[in-house]
Amino acid sequence: MKVSIDLKYFIPLFALLSIDIVLIVLNVVNFYHPFSHSDLYNIETDNSYAEDFQNLKWIIMIMATVMISLYQREKKYFTWILVFLFLFLEDVYRLHQILGHFFYDTFAMASGNRGSKIMELFSAAFVGFLFIAPAMQAYQTGTATFRKHTKTMFLLLVMFLFFAIVVDQVHRLAIFRFNWKYNVVLGTLEDGGELITESLLAGYLIYLSLKMKNTKKIV
Repeated sequence: MKVSIDLKYFIPLFALLSIDIVLIVLNVVNFYHPFSHSDLYNIETDNSYAEDFQNLKWIIMIMATVMISLYQREKKYFTWILVFLFLFLEDVYRLHQILGHFFYDTFAMASGNRGSKIMELFSAAFVGFLFIAPAMQAYQTGTATFRKHTKTMFLLLVMFLFFAIVVDQVHRLAIFRFNWKYNVVLGTLEDGGELITESLLAGYLIYLSLKMKNTKKIV
């Protein structure tokens, strides 16, 4: 009975993952048989359906975290809202590219495209640290429940960043970029992995908020 009751809290996660799978499948089909307005179905393209869905999930996470904070009466959860807000703004405005180009021009670097990419990575790491540092500091003084939730959120975030940064950098290597088979596989793995891991994080936060709302107790 308890299992069936708990399953209802995972319905949003199943829905998010189902949409992810549909978007990934449409991306593959679109590659071999392009749809009208094919860019909308390409998960590697800005302003695609996948990109819009990804942005929506950051907003959902912010809302879910606000609800968790209210149910737990714990302001430290708002430090995680800063993290999700940064990731949302990063997806929408590509902050690391803007800052990377700024630093590249400011320091008058002359190493071409490679130097620009290095500065983009530096900018992403620097700004990301500024946003996640408050959450890590809050972890040190937070309640046992907050620390438990933070550990899980951090683990899921690391999984997301693995695809967003590590797989992305591998994908950028010329040996893969100029081989269409490797390019397609890595592109799908990178962006598909981002979609799925982001859904896991969003689903976890929705699970917590729904369970707290229904049970009115710490989980």
